[in-house]
Parts: sequence; C-alpha cells; structure tokens
Amino acid sequence: NISGPSAPSCHSSYYKTATMYYKMVGPPEEYYRNALMYISYTDTAEMKEEERQNLAIDVSLAALTGSGVYNFGEVVATPILESLTNTPSSWLMDLMRAFSTGDVNKYNAITSESKDDVVRQKALFERMEFVNEKIKLLALVNMVFERSSSDRNISFSEISARAQVPMDQVEWLIMKALSLKLIKGQMDEIEQVVFVSWVMPRVLSKDQIKALGERLGDWGKKVDEMKHYMEDQTIELFS
Repeated sequence: NISGPSAPSCHSSYYKTATMYYKMVGPPEEYYRNALMYISYTDTAEMKEEERQNLAIDVSLAALTGSGVYNFGEVVATPILESLTNTPSSWLMDLMRAFSTGDVNKYNAITSESKDDVVRQKALFERMEFVNEKIKLLALVNMVFERSSSDRNISFSEISARAQVPMDQVEWLIMKALSLKLIKGQMDEIEQVVFVSWVMPRVLSKDQIKALGERLGDWGKKVDEMKHYMEDQTIELFS
C-alpha cells in the first residue's frame, strides 16, 4: 500500500478539508475546483449514500453558480452525479447534463418544472440571472463544437435561435464568449456573422465522443477521396 504524504488518502483528506472551508466562506468556484480534486482522490463508492448525494448537490450548485466554470463535462463524467438518480434532487443531475451540452430547451424545461426546487436552493436562486447567461454561452460553445472546422462561419440568426436570445443581444453574447476565452475568432457586425477559429477544450460525454468520432470518420473519407482525385489528376498530367 502507498503511504506517506503522497498517498491518495492524504490528498483526499486535504481536499476534503478544503471543500469544507470553501463551502463555508466561498467562492463557489473554489469549492468546485477543490471538490473535483477530492472526488479524484477518493473512492466515492465507500461513502455513505447520504454523503454522496450531498456532495453531488454541492458540486452541482458550485458548478452552476461559480464564475469561470464552463467545463461541466468534468463533473458529468464522474459517477458522483448518479447518486441523485431517483431522488428529489434528480432534477439537478438533469440540469448539469443540460449545461454540459448547452441545451437551452432542456434547461428551460427543467427550471420550469422544478421551479419550487430551484427557489429552495438559495445559492442557485439568487444567481439565476448569471446562470441564465451561462447556459446561453454554453449553447454557443456547443454550437461551435458540433460543427466541422470548415463550417465555422456562424450567422447571428443561427446563434439567436440556438441560444434563444434576441438578435440585438447576439453581438453581446459573442463578445462575452470571446472575453471569457470560451472561443476565439472574428466578428463581422455588418454581415452579422462570426468566424470561430478555436473553441475551449473540455471533457466530453460518451455521446459527444461518439459524434466526434463520426465527424473524424467523415473527414477521413474526404481525405481519401481527395487522395484518389489527386492520384488520377497526376496520371493525366504526366501521361
């Protein structure tokens, strides 16, 4: 067994203490970062069910309300959220998954159906304006990610429909995403289009990995087609 200051149990104890501290004093993003480390060094299967559920709730609330937290795949990829399945807090697990995919429709449906639950979570309810902004930003991020690198000229009208923001707020949304370094690119206000050259790296869900694999497969076919085309053209040129 590994022992000493580098043992996982030592790291687990340290980050557990840190999460307890930041849960009391904030800010939520610091709780979130330390909680992720705590989870990574801890066998959550050995926790009591109530402890797992409370941790899942706290991590979810911190991710939703924390400044600078936009990589929801980090939590969704861990088994900790599954502890909320078939519990009164299962809506929070569904909400985290909606944020992971930037699904505004799902977000609206969950917050509407679980309105009373949202109100009871004071930390979430008091920052709903910020949370609403975050889901719209993630809708833009996921919209970019779902496109191939050759199809990243995105019109304002497409962004408006996906993020569910009025047309006169699309420019602000893009500028916000650029300032937060969620994306990189250039915006043309006259043509009302943005070219995105880079999107933030993040942890992907199984469905997102599958979609990425399909896109890579399509890209491989195009490369193969171009190779055969060039071979045919080269024969004609030198014949």
